[in-house]
Amino acid sequence: MPASFKKIVPALALLLVIPSIILNIFFLRSQNSSVSFSGYPVITVIDGDTFITADKSIVRFDTLDAPELEFCGGSEAKEALEKLILGKNVRLDSQVRDINGRQIASVWMGDTWVDQKLLETGWVAYSSSTVDKDHLLKNLDLANRQKQIGIYSPKCTQYQNHLNPKCNIKGNISGEWLKRGQKLYHLPGCVQYNTVRVELYRGEQWFCTQKEAQKAGYTKSARCP
Repeated sequence: MPASFKKIVPALALLLVIPSIILNIFFLRSQNSSVSFSGYPVITVIDGDTFITADKSIVRFDTLDAPELEFCGGSEAKEALEKLILGKNVRLDSQVRDINGRQIASVWMGDTWVDQKLLETGWVAYSSSTVDKDHLLKNLDLANRQKQIGIYSPKCTQYQNHLNPKCNIKGNISGEWLKRGQKLYHLPGCVQYNTVRVELYRGEQWFCTQKEAQKAGYTKSARCP
């Protein structure tokens, strides 16, 4: 073999090896990117809007509110979320932390927007947010109310106490869901009594007597005689 050819062989071998190295690096990076994108599996669902991932993060939905477990619809909301994400990988967008250290995020599972799928069940309510496609959730929540499904069904949103008509004093909590204000009760004969709804999913109540309502922290509405 000529001496000049012997010098060329190592150079040719190096040229053949370099592309292989580059492809391997690219493949490894793609694999790592794919693992990161898939997120973490959900190991525990606490309630209808809060869950825990395998990395021990406590996550709460940025866009939704679910009833407390002891309120009407609470167990149904938790069950709906479990069916959607328990044991599956989720990805979090728009992450911030609240004062309790929970991650507040919009939740994705592959290309599926979990916020939307959960809201479609009717067992959670839309909460104002700054995420993209926010209007879709707002319109869906309005449709749920119009169709009277889930928390907006007669089971959890009532104008009359069909189970116990004698207990007809309406306990109403003013303000938004998480910024609840004054507790007021309305007697039959009060102004707008018939239009006041009792939202059991928010913790509002029916009472049999004024004393019972007052004991629960409610005061008589100023619109009552």
